[in-house]
Amino acid sequence: MSSFSFLNPGFLWALPLASIPILIHLLSKRRLPEIRFPTIMFLRALEPREIRRIRLRELLLLILRTLALILIICGFARPSVEPKGATTRAAAAVAVILDDSESMGALDEVARPRIEGARERGLAIVDAARAGDEVAITTTTGPDAPLANRSGDRVRLERTVRQIGTTWLPGAMEQALERARRFLGRSALKARELYVIGDFQATNFTPAAREKVALISRSGNRVYLLPVVASRVPNHAIEDLDPELRPGPQGKGLEMRARLVNHADAPTDRLAVRARRGDALIGGGDVSLLADEARWASLPIDWRAGEAAAVAVDSKGKAPVVVESDVDALSGDDRRYAVLGAPRRLRVLRIVESRGGVPPPRFVALALDPAQDGSGGYAVETGTPASLLGINHGRYDVVILEDIASLSGDAETRLRSFLREGGGIVVALGPHADLDYYGRKLFPGMIDLAVDGTERAAEGQSFEIRARAPAHPILDGLSLTVGSPLTQSKLTALARGRTTTPKAEAVVATTGGLPVIVAAPQVAVFLGSLSDDWGDLPYSGAFVPLVRGLVDHAARTSSPGSLEKALVGRPPAAYLDVSPSGAVAVRGPESYRSQATVVAEGSGFRAVADAPAVVPGFYVFESGSREAATVAVNPDPIESDLRPIPIDSLATGSGSAPRALLTTSSLRSHLRDTRQGRELWLLFLLGAAACL
Repeated sequence: MSSFSFLNPGFLWALPLASIPILIHLLSKRRLPEIRFPTIMFLRALEPREIRRIRLRELLLLILRTLALILIICGFARPSVEPKGATTRAAAAVAVILDDSESMGALDEVARPRIEGARERGLAIVDAARAGDEVAITTTTGPDAPLANRSGDRVRLERTVRQIGTTWLPGAMEQALERARRFLGRSALKARELYVIGDFQATNFTPAAREKVALISRSGNRVYLLPVVASRVPNHAIEDLDPELRPGPQGKGLEMRARLVNHADAPTDRLAVRARRGDALIGGGDVSLLADEARWASLPIDWRAGEAAAVAVDSKGKAPVVVESDVDALSGDDRRYAVLGAPRRLRVLRIVESRGGVPPPRFVALALDPAQDGSGGYAVETGTPASLLGINHGRYDVVILEDIASLSGDAETRLRSFLREGGGIVVALGPHADLDYYGRKLFPGMIDLAVDGTERAAEGQSFEIRARAPAHPILDGLSLTVGSPLTQSKLTALARGRTTTPKAEAVVATTGGLPVIVAAPQVAVFLGSLSDDWGDLPYSGAFVPLVRGLVDHAARTSSPGSLEKALVGRPPAAYLDVSPSGAVAVRGPESYRSQATVVAEGSGFRAVADAPAVVPGFYVFESGSREAATVAVNPDPIESDLRPIPIDSLATGSGSAPRALLTTSSLRSHLRDTRQGRELWLLFLLGAAACL
């Protein structure tokens, strides 16, 4: 219940001055001697009614003047009302979570870094702290350690808030909320408050984090949400780079592939992308993106243009390259580091079977290597199931099973070993494939895909296949949107499959929802036929990019180079072909130094730094005086979409709902009202002015 009080009650001693109008009125009422003037004796006597009106007016003026003085005196005494939940007479335990993740370095709607608005709100909370309050401050990327009460030293608290800056890490809101919950739970104070300051990205407020907010609110704590932005700010990002350069169109020149994303409600007409090798500009181009579009873009590269730069090239012909785009709201995701090299040929082994003396179809071989000389970036060999007994990752990058009935136990064991070594597998079913063998024996442990019989189209009809995940790397060579047809060719039959876990993703499906292409790390499955047994797909324009996309996906996710895609906050890791001769050390930007642990992996070795990378850049693994590998470390692009969640979506089902304080001024008013009460002096002075 609200209570009324005065913050400066000493002024109330002046209340007797309000009697001055009464004294004046009484003094003016004293009876004076009566003197008659002949000149006014003829004036008409005033009527009693008029006399009563004058007296009533004088009485009202007396009351208003007295009331005005009372209101003025009370106004100087600073009257206030304590709203519900105020802590004016009791100390409070206050936990503050300040988001310092990568996205807080982005600009807000007025082109100011978000972290500045967050610090301003944090300082306002610290400034409102009183003697006896327990105050603790944590960040969303801070250490997972118990919070300590820092209210005894306001200077230290202010210094802590001022020193908070953005990091290169994504926010861990769930862990920060848990630290705050434990701090408030340990406090013996009855009044407990939690202030959450940030940009409220969806990636931060996972279902587990939302449950933490509800739990804190149900525990009797008052939760206040302080967003630093109110709407989505457009932003684009370079999400990934293909570590291998590729031959350009018609085999001329080289091209680099970059995965670009436009996190905006409007299209981007011209996004400039540049690639540098040292100080030399080696390529780039302009890219147009639709609203919320993510796709791989191919950009021309002149690799020789960077040879004059003083940048070392390793034994595999790779060199550090920095790719940049136009700077926008969040500059951290406009630069990507990569170790790129001249294109290498993917070594592909096709496993086929001859039936009835008829040679197996060569559609896949021609799609990968039409000139049969490896100039297209693929070196293709053809073998039988018996050839699997001698495969290893040192000889082949990808194995393709084309309509194979089944494999022997030894061949299957060797194929699984090839997968564990880092090799990629593409499986294409067909009319001769034993679906029961694939569904019950081969796929378990390889891909979470169940297969149950064959689905055939009605007589004279065919299945229409559409893209379900158009941004998937398998479909890089095709310009597609969600639900758009993959091809106009006819697909008359396919194996009836279904994914059993989210680890397997249906990339392409029929209009009826049957999966056609299913992908998992290192594995891609085509549930139709890559020959003309179940339709005329090999004769369509989509066949070549589709086959290459399947092979590239398996090779990309299985390549040792995938270790180079390290993220800030994790220990850098590198793949070494030979065992290092001595201890391995890692050096990086901002005086980073760390030892590395080396373990055998497949046919090579994996070196992992002991300390996590703290900033993006290039990290060099050294053994003695020799550079063993260079790794590119980049920030996690998970926070590139600067769209905030609706604040009311954090409302809890029970307990007091979290309250949103949208501006700094509303926060200051809230702190003033809850710490001192809601002051009414202005209303009192306005009332006095009205009385006068």
